[in-house]
Amino acid sequence: MLDRMPIWAVYLFTVGLILLVTEIGFRLGLWFQRRDPSSLKGSVTSAAVAGLLGLLGFLLAFSIGIAVEHYDTRRQLVITDANAIEACYLEAGFLQEPERTMVRDLLREYVGVRLAALDPAEVALEEALRRSEEIHSELWSIVESLVSRNPDSGTVRSFGDAVREMIDAHNLRLAGILTLRLSPFMWQVLYVTTGLTCLLLGLVSSADGRRNAIVILLLALALATVLILIVDLDRSQAGLITVSQQALLDLQRQFATPAP
Repeated sequence: MLDRMPIWAVYLFTVGLILLVTEIGFRLGLWFQRRDPSSLKGSVTSAAVAGLLGLLGFLLAFSIGIAVEHYDTRRQLVITDANAIEACYLEAGFLQEPERTMVRDLLREYVGVRLAALDPAEVALEEALRRSEEIHSELWSIVESLVSRNPDSGTVRSFGDAVREMIDAHNLRLAGILTLRLSPFMWQVLYVTTGLTCLLLGLVSSADGRRNAIVILLLALALATVLILIVDLDRSQAGLITVSQQALLDLQRQFATPAP
């Protein structure tokens, strides 16, 4: 559900959810107070609040650590992808014409396709993936043709290895985008724990019959900010914290002028 919402909508949803649950806890606390005025007083209740806050802090820190690790991995995969494309481009320089020009033209287009995949539109991503796979097929067809004509050529084998590594880098990067995510169960645990903590805070705050709206609002904003940070890091290119594509941009500039 979070992936279908923009960052600002997730933030507002999270703040609203925290405030709603806290208010529910406050009203439940008032109801308990009318039945038993001493039900929410004592050190046990305070200890429960402190325990839940500690557990929530641990879960948030744990989730941020995973999200940052995934972010770093996706950033490294961009560099790996760019290096594999550049190596293939350089290996193509040892080929004879017309294969040399054909390969390098395809690689120039391939870099542009990789950058076009950053468009948040799902259609653009699907089109970029489709064209990337077509370029893979075209390059591999060139490798097969060269091998059939020069089966013992070390240059052809080296170029074929470069194409294969480029395809492998593509697969690794695609897997990083699709699979390096926090699991839905982890998000459920985070939001359920946040909700239970706020519910208990609402219960405890009703002990004196008055709610501290400023403190509750600041708590909601702070918790929502941390959760949004995790959401943002968990997304590949759709959020505010995006994986740098500088390696591919540099490669695109490098390929802008065809080699003589």
